[in-house]
Amino acid sequence: MNRTDKEDMVATLRDIFTAAQVGLLVDYRGLNVAEITELRRRLHETSTNMRVLKNRIAKLAIKETPFSPLEDQLTETRALIYGGDPVAPAKVVSKFLRENAKLRYIAGLLITAAGASLLDSARVRALGNLPSRDELLAQLVYLLKGTQSQFVRTLNEIPARFVRTLAALAATKGEE
Repeated sequence: MNRTDKEDMVATLRDIFTAAQVGLLVDYRGLNVAEITELRRRLHETSTNMRVLKNRIAKLAIKETPFSPLEDQLTETRALIYGGDPVAPAKVVSKFLRENAKLRYIAGLLITAAGASLLDSARVRALGNLPSRDELLAQLVYLLKGTQSQFVRTLNEIPARFVRTLAALAATKGEE
């Protein structure tokens, strides 16, 4: 690989390290081509990507990015699974790890407004068990709608109670 190719690769990786919201480092040794292809297919379905890293080039690209805490983990055979949705990669990797013991989780990083958080395997499993973004939004809308409906019923109950009280009074006066 010539120097310009390496510079292009460093720039591409730097863009990935800057833009991604979550990154998971995995050791893919032992996986055959079919298994890696299956993993990539599952990742692609969730708009997540996997990139095999050249450690020396990745170490150059990771400097001064939110992913810099992962620099020490860039040894041996590594692949980066990354994406914009923090839950989707974790779901796919968690499920794939349960099905295939050859894939090894090394480390991960979640970028939030508060900063970068290192993810151990327990946190990745926890992220993987979270509902998807769409499911969370649907639950939020349901809760908000339920609160509004209850509020409207409460507001309607005030005049209804008043009318029932008047009707009871009228019935009582009518019997006298």
